[in-house]
Amino acid sequence: MKTETMEQVLTATAEPTNVNTKPYTLLYVDDEESNLRIFRMAFKRHYNVLTASGGNEAIQMLRENDIQCIITDQKMPEMTGTELLEKVLPEFPDVIRMILTGFADIEAIVKAVNKCGIYKYITKPWDKGEMKLTIDKALETYELKSDKVKLIRELEMINNTLEQKVEKRTKELADVNKNLMDSIRYAMTIQNAMLMDPDEIKENFNDFFLLFKPLDIVSGDFYWFGECNNGEDDILYLASIDCTGHGVAGALMSMIGESILNQIVYEHEIIEPKDILNNLNEGIQEILHQSEENMHHGMDAGILAINKNKGEICFAGAKQNLIYTEGNELKVVKGDRLSIGGFVNQERNYSQTTLPFIEGETSFYLYSDGFQDQFGGADLKKFGSQRILKALGEIKNLPMEEQNEKLEAVFEKWKGEEQQTDDILFMGIRI
Repeated sequence: MKTETMEQVLTATAEPTNVNTKPYTLLYVDDEESNLRIFRMAFKRHYNVLTASGGNEAIQMLRENDIQCIITDQKMPEMTGTELLEKVLPEFPDVIRMILTGFADIEAIVKAVNKCGIYKYITKPWDKGEMKLTIDKALETYELKSDKVKLIRELEMINNTLEQKVEKRTKELADVNKNLMDSIRYAMTIQNAMLMDPDEIKENFNDFFLLFKPLDIVSGDFYWFGECNNGEDDILYLASIDCTGHGVAGALMSMIGESILNQIVYEHEIIEPKDILNNLNEGIQEILHQSEENMHHGMDAGILAINKNKGEICFAGAKQNLIYTEGNELKVVKGDRLSIGGFVNQERNYSQTTLPFIEGETSFYLYSDGFQDQFGGADLKKFGSQRILKALGEIKNLPMEEQNEKLEAVFEKWKGEEQQTDDILFMGIRI
């Protein structure tokens, strides 16, 4: 009886050819020719597949081709997969990197995560269907990252050239200003797409409100919602983030912060709020090269992890506090007095607090400093934290939508004819 080879099986079971409007190119690296043939046969209908039998050949192919994703075997004689990915990282930082390994390669996995910036490691033997899903998800991440980088560069270019254009070409000021505002409004569209619809967040709680008032169209404040399963319980996350600056600069920081938060929770599966803040701090310092440059931009943050099964929440704050109800009282959990990012020589080790809650009764409030720092009133003073507690004390038993209306009315009355001084972000949930 004739025995079919693996290549014949793959050819016979391959899906119909997809017509890609934007074909992607993969580079697969393995020192065994049979493995290269099998991978090529499995995925040539879906992507442009290049193969290399060693690290030096792979590096040369990266330099000669537009490659979006590199997948490499770990154990190779010329150089290991980890060594290859570490070597190509500085020259090709945007290429998605994945590594094939066995369960025994723990040290290689740790090194790959810490030094090589890998997207994912895949255990052997790999399954074609799972591998394709992983590759498609990686390429989707590549596309989103490319779009964000492009937008950031466009906004930076417009922002950096504005003053020169105003000075040198006064007659063109109106046109330049229109182009800038169009770009900022486009940035607002992108930022709004990045932020989850408040109605979707509300579906996860008994009640929820969001008071969100950017100062300059786009905001340096942003909110973040996430979900994960730790193997035992489903955990919901709600975070309030206040980036350095506002407007375009703040919005650029918010996109960086949102991207890192997603990576921490969904890719690295880090679930404790204090660990999320620690990793967010390291990510901001790394992406802004704060160890090399005198740059102290960063963000303040407060994050809740809600475990409904256990009836408890965990809170960690970086220069942000948590207000919650206990019976008919309002109580405050203070965050650590350390921001995220900046001052790389400043040691960080964020703490967290665990609190019980009664479902349907306990309320929690997260907020940035924009509300309490607003100048107003008869004496043009800051609103302050004590007035926030007083205002919440008067409305805490109302439905969240009414609380939102009352808080906004309090803010507008206090501000009066004064200009808004910062982005405003205030959230309340009743679990």
